[in-house]
Amino acid sequence: MSARRRAEKGNRPDEGVAPAASSKRAHHLVNAKLKPPRIASAWVEREDLRALLDRALCKKLVLLGAPIGSGKTTLLSQWYAHATPARAVAWLSLDEHDNEPVRFFSYLASAVRSTVEDFSAYIASGPHDRADLPLEHVTAVFLESLGAIEEELVIVLDDFQWVSDPSILRAFTSLLHRSGANVHWLIAGRQSPELALSQLRLQDQLLIVGNSELNFSGAEIAQLSCKLYGASLSAEDADYIRVRTEGWIAGVKLALLSASDPANAGEALKRFAGSHCEVADYLVNAVLRDQPPEVRDFLVASSIVDRMNGDLCNSLLGVSNAQALLESLEKSQLFTQALDSHHQWYRYHVLFLDFLRSRLNREAPERVAHLHSAASRWFAEHQMTEEALQHAYAGGDQRWCVELTARCAHAWLRDGEIDDVLRWTQRLSRDEILRHNDIGTAYITSLILSRRFAEAAAALRDAPKPASASADGNGIATARLRVLQLMLSILADTADEADIVEHDALADIDADAFLAGTLLTLQAYRRMRQSQFDVARRLAMRARDVQATANSVYGVGYAEMVVCLADRAQGDMKAATDSCERAYAQIKTGRRNPAWVNAATAVAHLRYQQNRIAEAEALCVEVLPLLSIASTIENFAIAYITFARIKSINARPTEAFQLLDYLHSVLESGGGHRRFLAQVCYEKIRLCLLQKNLDRARAVATEFELPLLAARCEWQEPRAYDEAWERLGFAQAALLLHEQRYGECRALLGVLRDSAHRVGYVYREVPLAAALAACHWHSGQSEAAFDALNRALSLAQGFGFTRSVFDEAPGLQDVIAMALQAKKLRYLLPTKYFERFQDVFAASQHLSAHPEIKRKPALPLEPLTDRELDMLKLLSRGLSNQEISERSQIALSTAKWHLKNVFAKLDVSTRTGAIIRARELQLIE
Repeated sequence: MSARRRAEKGNRPDEGVAPAASSKRAHHLVNAKLKPPRIASAWVEREDLRALLDRALCKKLVLLGAPIGSGKTTLLSQWYAHATPARAVAWLSLDEHDNEPVRFFSYLASAVRSTVEDFSAYIASGPHDRADLPLEHVTAVFLESLGAIEEELVIVLDDFQWVSDPSILRAFTSLLHRSGANVHWLIAGRQSPELALSQLRLQDQLLIVGNSELNFSGAEIAQLSCKLYGASLSAEDADYIRVRTEGWIAGVKLALLSASDPANAGEALKRFAGSHCEVADYLVNAVLRDQPPEVRDFLVASSIVDRMNGDLCNSLLGVSNAQALLESLEKSQLFTQALDSHHQWYRYHVLFLDFLRSRLNREAPERVAHLHSAASRWFAEHQMTEEALQHAYAGGDQRWCVELTARCAHAWLRDGEIDDVLRWTQRLSRDEILRHNDIGTAYITSLILSRRFAEAAAALRDAPKPASASADGNGIATARLRVLQLMLSILADTADEADIVEHDALADIDADAFLAGTLLTLQAYRRMRQSQFDVARRLAMRARDVQATANSVYGVGYAEMVVCLADRAQGDMKAATDSCERAYAQIKTGRRNPAWVNAATAVAHLRYQQNRIAEAEALCVEVLPLLSIASTIENFAIAYITFARIKSINARPTEAFQLLDYLHSVLESGGGHRRFLAQVCYEKIRLCLLQKNLDRARAVATEFELPLLAARCEWQEPRAYDEAWERLGFAQAALLLHEQRYGECRALLGVLRDSAHRVGYVYREVPLAAALAACHWHSGQSEAAFDALNRALSLAQGFGFTRSVFDEAPGLQDVIAMALQAKKLRYLLPTKYFERFQDVFAASQHLSAHPEIKRKPALPLEPLTDRELDMLKLLSRGLSNQEISERSQIALSTAKWHLKNVFAKLDVSTRTGAIIRARELQLIE
């Protein structure tokens, strides 16, 4: 500083910041904080990092951010000792007492003054000093004093994590940004400081040095071993320590200290882990003890998994703030590392993970199995197979192990991954499989799980076309392999007609009822897809009887569903309804296993068709989270499409689109699901048109190539019925109707209807005929509309249209209303039919003109479903939500959802109010 400037500075009046005269020095300052601490006797010279810091100090700010024990202070001390004399270096070691404005800036001024003697700023801090000055004033004076320094100055602030006071951080940010180009800041801490640094980052004035730079390499580990013992580790042992500790310096040193004889360190190092007593003591005292109870519990419980995200941790711990906690742990450098650029997945440092798991096993062993089970179910729900299985077996719930292995094995078989099937199924015993046979998920997978099919699976992998049975006792294995091949070909839709002979491959396995019943069910389902409904029904009924002799609940239920599908396809809604209700009645009070999922999915769709929307929605809410344990894509697609329809009815189109988008992504990732993708196409276009969003509907049509198919005359003439072809054509017809291209729409619908009629597919012919009636009506051809309407009603066999027919034929209620008025309706519909579909007919523009259609008087409350009545009875017994969940064997969130519906229907807001109101209505005793 020039003499002139010093003189000018000395002549200024006192403004609360005084010259650095010895008489004014603050008496409370500890000088030891103004210089680096002593370096440990055994340390490694880090020349590369020192050179990095030297080069980086052309920038305004260098940040060293890493967990405790990462060698930040040691590195800074080494750099300080070798700093070039051309730079003035000020050092300040911070502690927990420095998180106070006057103290912080007093030390900061003293640190600068310790290296620049004529630094003139002084922060008032004595009992008679002016300590009430605003920090803006202090910052301004501090900056002015820094501006008077002409030489290059580096200010080192170590352990900056102790500074969290917002006023200090704001003032320091201002000081950082406004200090001169000759002033550089080097800040080290365990977490990223709460400073506004984006401007420095954009100006390339910021360098961040983190774990990856600070961690020891194998060579540095060997060098530290020499410092500690005078003997170097082998390259193999040094690399083992590097991997085991991830180069974390404190961990490296503790590992080396655990091996007293470096020459024979291999065995000792293999025993080194986060549970090692010295590591555990270090982490308890330096990390865990300072955390609040909520964070400690989160750390310990979440260590059950190798990687985690917010949703997984919420599920594990029953909390809702896991993502915020993970972000906070990462920011605090608490041995938590993001695994992706979006900061969705995280993991703990390997030693920290070992340490946390040892505490979990020691302090709360009773939680381990539950946490493994919760993790397994979350991973299974999100299709992360390997992790789901690992946690399932670690949790020890054999029922869940069988169930999950079965589901995964089915998927592997479909993809030809026989080795994966054998690798996991060999962990299950024959006894466990038989004990839990009622929850075996996939027909084919249940076979593979049995020990008797391991040989057949291996043979399938090595020899797709096995030799005929030999006389040495291998006949049964060969026959089973033949059946297995046949099942796979049916599932892949590659079986020849000659392969689908009813008695083929069954003669040699008559004693195996489950195997015979399974093959019959698959044959029946394939016949369904070929529109051979009579044959399908007969095979499915045989399969149901055979599975009953095998005591397979899942097998019986699945065969029953195929019977239901065959009856429904032929228009026998009563028989289909009876089959569906019968299957559900046998299992509805049992565990929520795959058999229940199959039956409940079918009943949810049935309730929607019956226009019992609230009941259908309740079942969908319960079914959707469990679909991952079901075995067929048909169940999956039906559940999501049904729920999307319900969301649309309840005026929640955004949620409906989300369900369809998710189903779309699943179907595309699986491949080979044309007919279900065609259904998604139709559902999306229908929903867009309901929202009067023609542009979006056309975009969906283009995505599914409808314009291209129409240009190729895809639907110009009837052809062999194909459901994917029909659904895509129906979607195209919906667009034509909305665009008022009635002639093209009528022609297309006529082609689709005739194709369905030729194969006797009444279930699809009805909505196509109804849509044709609506098209005639919209184009002003009322007589043609009435004729098409009566044809459709004749197919419905006097039961009237289901809800899906109304949803797929816009304006159909108007056609019915006008047919009644004109006395053109040839089929008498009962009054209760109009009552059930009151909401549909209420939308008719012609409703008031027809006394035949009466509005049903408003009831004092909407009827409670069977499930809601069960919830209400448990509620009246004084049980908590958790107890109700456990008694009902449903998820807690699902139980709360049902109770919320109960409160809404009873028009109450409290549990007591619900009980009182229910007794008034004699719903409970």
